[in-house]
Amino acid sequence: MAYDDLPLGDPRPRSAPVAPPPSSSAARWVAVGAAGVVVVALLVFWWLNRVQVVPAPPAPTTATDVALEASRPKRQQIDLPLLDDSDTLLRQLVATLSEHPQLARLLTTPALARGMTLAVVQIGEGRTPATPLKVLRPATHVQIQGTGTGRLDPASYGRWDSSAAALTSISPAAAAQLYVNIKPLIDQAYHELGHTGDFDEAIVRAIQMLADTPDIVEDPQLLHRQTYFEHDDPNLRGLRPVQKQFLLMGPINRQKVLTWLNALAKNLALKTN
Repeated sequence: MAYDDLPLGDPRPRSAPVAPPPSSSAARWVAVGAAGVVVVALLVFWWLNRVQVVPAPPAPTTATDVALEASRPKRQQIDLPLLDDSDTLLRQLVATLSEHPQLARLLTTPALARGMTLAVVQIGEGRTPATPLKVLRPATHVQIQGTGTGRLDPASYGRWDSSAAALTSISPAAAAQLYVNIKPLIDQAYHELGHTGDFDEAIVRAIQMLADTPDIVEDPQLLHRQTYFEHDDPNLRGLRPVQKQFLLMGPINRQKVLTWLNALAKNLALKTN
């Protein structure tokens, strides 16, 4: 597996823009509407006590239901286009979350919903999302300290600084809200790939795949092959392709990405190990 395949995880869904504050006129109508709601609520409360209606028992809930209700954002009512026509809307929504130039490059790619869905699925399967995230591939190549064999030059980790910064420039809470808002599109793209179930499961698998990448104390020893590098350590050589690539981001970038992904999972009430 060539070491210049793309390892960045997950991109994950972003969030919808925060609505601007209402105008003073709109605010007055909101206040009037709120007062009306209070009056109606008081009248209903009086009537229920007058006729002594016995309330129905609450529906049973589980701890998972309670946690999901408490921390997962509610889907905002936005009109979603057809999946084939969703690029314009997604570009507008994601662009409001961050102005990082690397993210702007990603938004120029076509079929955004399908591409992001495919990237998450491939990472969860241990593959590198080289095609859907092609524009994020570094322009420079891996360097080692030596000729045929040597330790990875720590300067090579900087190849991924911009991609890691682009991801972490987005608020995980905002990304979670965006994901919930556009989830019907993501689910459709997910099912087009032949998968069943909920796309939430694909997100958990992708995060877990990256989290299972072992921490290494020293810069890895690499063997220079004709067109690529591979790990000298057989344990590292046996890792899944995306995990090998994740190691090439360097310990600092890996920690930044994992911290962000775990925050995203928390905001979506997804359980990861």
